[in-house]
Amino acid sequence: MASITDFSGMQNTKVLLERAAGGALPDWEKLEASFHLQSFGKGEDIFAAGEWQPYLYVVRSGIVKLTYLSEDGQEWIKSFIGEGDFFACPNVLIAGLKTDYFATALEECSVEQVDFSQLKQLMARHPEWQKATHQLLEWHIVRKDQRERELLTMAPEQRYQSFLKTYPLLSPRIQLRDVAHYLGVTPEALSRIRKRLRA
Repeated sequence: MASITDFSGMQNTKVLLERAAGGALPDWEKLEASFHLQSFGKGEDIFAAGEWQPYLYVVRSGIVKLTYLSEDGQEWIKSFIGEGDFFACPNVLIAGLKTDYFATALEECSVEQVDFSQLKQLMARHPEWQKATHQLLEWHIVRKDQRERELLTMAPEQRYQSFLKTYPLLSPRIQLRDVAHYLGVTPEALSRIRKRLRA
């Protein structure tokens, strides 16, 4: 990891949180003390399973994949995170446990990181910060519910079509092998799905 510390501004984090709050947020300087900008090369882990990562991450540039690994090393991709989107591990932030998945750069990435404990302090002082954080949680729950519904109720071809709708800007940048792992099919099965849809 080529990691740097940069306090010059929380570009995407500020946009994301104020969009979640529905307006301006006070006391940004309190959050700046915990802000870091990190850079990762293609294929590098932002974090691995089994770590203590009490942070909110916002992607400034690049794509991050969030992945579970089975005991036999099989990869299952839970989601892709692109520019302006966020990720965090509820296992850590809510349950006080360790991370249970990997976050890996699919491209060269710049990722903004803030300490969740600082967010909690701002939530205790300001209802606007409570609203912003609760909205992030709601977005996360909706995304997780949609993903579970796809895996449990949709055929692979339907899951692929849903993937294209969910990630219209990212899908051309994601390798077919990773798309297949996201859908829960083999790359060969995905190729057949794509051929059928083109026909």
